Amino acid sequence: MNSTPQQLTCYIKKTQANPETWEGFCIEVDIPAIGDTYEEVVGKMHQRLAAYIDFIHQRQPDDEQSLMFRPMPGGQAWKLKLEERFLQRLPFSKLQIRKTFVSSEQGIPAQLNPHHTELCFNCRKYRSVGLFEVYHEPNSAYVWYDKTCNLCKEAGVT
Repeated sequence: MNSTPQQLTCYIKKTQANPETWEGFCIEVDIPAIGDTYEEVVGKMHQRLAAYIDFIHQRQPDDEQSLMFRPMPGGQAWKLKLEERFLQRLPFSKLQIRKTFVSSEQGIPAQLNPHHTELCFNCRKYRSVGLFEVYHEPNSAYVWYDKTCNLCKEAGVT
């Protein structure tokens, strides 16, 4: 199985409902964690992501579709980035949010790399980029993938 040295991005913040509780989110894999302290949530995020990455490395290539890149919804990820970069720095803000990175000893599997997968607009599943037709404009470096995977084209779904 192909691995990349990429790291997964996690945001850990205090909850608004209960300021004594921390929650963490991994935006590439959409795995949450909750705990009483920042350190506890970081530990849980590392454990859960390591278990998920080990699980992916143990699976056969036939099961890859269920293990593909499944990111947190874009609006929620954008909100976390905005809170971490700008909103918590405002003088009246009570937000406490921190960004951390998680990597694996084995390397992050290619299925979790957003550059290895594309979303098929017909079946609404993340598929390997190898299942899409590649278009290249002449005299240009611009390359893009078809919006429909070859599996949907073969099945006649349009």
